[in-house]
Amino acid sequence: MIFTLTCEFPMFSMTALRATLALLAVSAFSLSAAASTVQETSVSGGDYSGEWQKPTVIGFGSDSIVGTWSQGNDYDILALTGLTKGAQDITLTFSPITGTTYSDSFSAGGNVFWKTSPLQYSGWEGTPLGSIGIQKEKFYTPQTLTLSLDSSFGGELYLQLYGTYGSLQYNISAPGNASLASKPTIASAVPLPAGIFLMFGGLAVLGGVAATRRRKA
Repeated sequence: MIFTLTCEFPMFSMTALRATLALLAVSAFSLSAAASTVQETSVSGGDYSGEWQKPTVIGFGSDSIVGTWSQGNDYDILALTGLTKGAQDITLTFSPITGTTYSDSFSAGGNVFWKTSPLQYSGWEGTPLGSIGIQKEKFYTPQTLTLSLDSSFGGELYLQLYGTYGSLQYNISAPGNASLASKPTIASAVPLPAGIFLMFGGLAVLGGVAATRRRKA
């Protein structure tokens, strides 16, 4: 009876160990996949860079970027440097700023350009994504631009948002900036609890005892 219980115990422990490791893997995934929102008011100076030579860099982990165009000729140059490589969609949604004097603006709009490498010669050398034009009679209807990147995308995206008239707010949705696909080392930052190593040691001893008894039998 004692021999039977000893042999079955390691098998039961291995099942528990697999369940524990699976739980740890899920926890690591949830932690590393967590993303945040970048607000324009939280960056240095409270405004995204308007200089094409010195864009505001948005690193890995922020899948939502919120900003504004204020009173015309407000340029925001952004560099998303930690996106997942490969095909994905980047969505830009433009909407009125409600609850302020901005909501009384007759109209607001501008143009958006994009590029997958740093700007070299001017702030207008990117590919046009589209134009935004919100009129007073349709001021409360958001407008959306979608950038569909193909499988050749290398992970860096430069956006040029040129607000030329009026005031509005925008939200850039970049789900690929919260993906684990191109960041496999993130999960390794979550340490295994010390108890796991004790469990491995205990299982090794029990396995050796069981093997010795089988040989003697």
